[in-house]
Amino acid sequence: KSDIPKNHNAIPMIKIYISKAYGAGEGFPHQILGVPFLGEKNSVCTDTYLVIRPENGFSSEEECNNAISYMKTRFFRYLVSVKKKTQDAARDVYQFVPLQDFSKPWSDEELYNKYGLDLFEREYIESMIKPME
Repeated sequence: KSDIPKNHNAIPMIKIYISKAYGAGEGFPHQILGVPFLGEKNSVCTDTYLVIRPENGFSSEEECNNAISYMKTRFFRYLVSVKKKTQDAARDVYQFVPLQDFSKPWSDEELYNKYGLDLFEREYIESMIKPME
């Protein structure tokens, strides 16, 4: 632990890792972000990744996986794309992304309905953002 310079409080928590940079190329649709993945308890990472977690951590691995399902939606990644103008996906690119209840997984259809997106808006997002498996 003495070799880890900061964020010691996050070490024992379940968290999400996502690459800090992602280049999509010139053509559309884009993926926008790298694939997020579960960061197990007692894991750490370098500055290559951002650590995503609530202040007090996720309450369970299931809640963390539900958050990952949200991050993989086209809706989430479209909102990131509004702010992300370079390969860098630092903290500020998530400014327009609303928090959700992570007691359940999320799908684009649920989010489109929740936020009242019409057919044109849905089709536009789907034309701009690649699905993420």
